[in-house]
Amino acid sequence: MLHKLEPLQAPGQRFHGGEVPEFQWEIGDDECDCVFQRIGDWTNPYIGRTMRVRLCCMWAEIYKDYPQFVQEIPAYFNWTTREFEHEPHEWNGEDDMPTAFWHRQLAAETGLSLPEVREKFKDIAPPKGVKRPKVVQPPAMRETMSEHEVIGRQLMEIERLQTQLNDTISVVHALKTGEITLDRIELHDAGYSVTPEDEDAKSA
Repeated sequence: MLHKLEPLQAPGQRFHGGEVPEFQWEIGDDECDCVFQRIGDWTNPYIGRTMRVRLCCMWAEIYKDYPQFVQEIPAYFNWTTREFEHEPHEWNGEDDMPTAFWHRQLAAETGLSLPEVREKFKDIAPPKGVKRPKVVQPPAMRETMSEHEVIGRQLMEIERLQTQLNDTISVVHALKTGEITLDRIELHDAGYSVTPEDEDAKSA
């Protein structure tokens, strides 16, 4: 059974009067107790200004005034199966599990608050990543031949076929004139061959 995580009050800005902050908000920084940390970040070099908004904390405050428009469901909705899954998945990423995700998983499983989880598990590292086996890539395909190379190969093939045609015409002509007989023609998968004339028969 998953337990509900209560969002923390917005931590507030860390700078005032237009000063550049030493600490920058980032998604996953675990600086608040919101279930889904969301940071809005806008910056523009031409006006030399940056605005960061901790949207998750701002939304949490708005949700308090409009609870009828909010659904907090203690389950993961699987878009593939179109079903809710009530148990958190075990970490299977290649990198180590982000601390912020791990803290929220522990809070959902144990019912502890995030501050309690942070304190209780502060000396324990998150689950390690699992490296996947390297995918063996097929041998790189040979680079595309140049136009001149393609034409050269086509000419060589045409010359080979022309030679084969000339040889065949010569054999047919020899058969018609009686220079060779059919018993000297041997057929093969790749074509045919003409066996040498029997020397004994020739001398006779």
